[in-house]
Amino acid sequence: MTKRAVRRWVSSALFALASTLSSAAGAQDAGVASADPYAGYESLLRAVVRGDGVDYRALRGRIAELRAFCQWLADNGPTATPAAFATADARLSYWLNAYNATVLRAIAESPESMRNVLESQPNSGFFRARTHRVDRRSLTLDAIENREVRERFRDPRVHSALNCGARSCPPLSSQAFRPRTVSSQLDRLASAWVNGAAVTVDARARALRVSALFQWFAEDFSGTIRGRPVEGVTGPMRFVLAFASRARRDAIVTLCGPTLAQCRVEHVPYDWSLNSAR
Repeated sequence: MTKRAVRRWVSSALFALASTLSSAAGAQDAGVASADPYAGYESLLRAVVRGDGVDYRALRGRIAELRAFCQWLADNGPTATPAAFATADARLSYWLNAYNATVLRAIAESPESMRNVLESQPNSGFFRARTHRVDRRSLTLDAIENREVRERFRDPRVHSALNCGARSCPPLSSQAFRPRTVSSQLDRLASAWVNGAAVTVDARARALRVSALFQWFAEDFSGTIRGRPVEGVTGPMRFVLAFASRARRDAIVTLCGPTLAQCRVEHVPYDWSLNSAR
């Protein structure tokens, strides 16, 4: 057996063990966990995600489970084991889980004094300099987000699913992404984000205050959303109206007009402080 084969066998065994331990705590039985590579990771998410934040103390107490999943990510992936990721949804699920799990591990393994992900390393090093072993490659978080997710899938909904560990990021989901459900999961997260913290309607000021993500990734958000037509509106607000609830959409259009020309759009400064559970 080659060294690579030994390493893959060990990583698979570790992840299976972590999943089995989680199952013993009541998450899922070992047989299901072994058939689903994301079962143990989801059990961990359900234990540490608290509302809009993450309980990092609890996460550090279960770091072995997270490391086991990250080792699986290191040894498997669309490039490393392409037969296991034959569909676009399988690849998208993998990369969304890989990004979020890698962020969690990077924070959990940082000093507990860390309070801001942007300032934790100089020149945005947390995202752009530090590399992680994923898909048998050394990748930065920036590369995963922009090359593997945004450029390959061209789906603006991913912005509601990727959690960078900052307070202003869309909340981390307590569910792992899976090929059969990833599209419905993205719809749900996009709707929750748009109808939650991403958009504030200020009727007195006739202003829509929106996440800075709509400014940074304006091109991503400006296209047509399949099955969610929006007429008369251009730019990132197309995405907002596509996923707004009927009540919120009606309130926005009533205040701002059918083309939203009667309101100004303000981008809220991004809060990069750590998204610790409050």
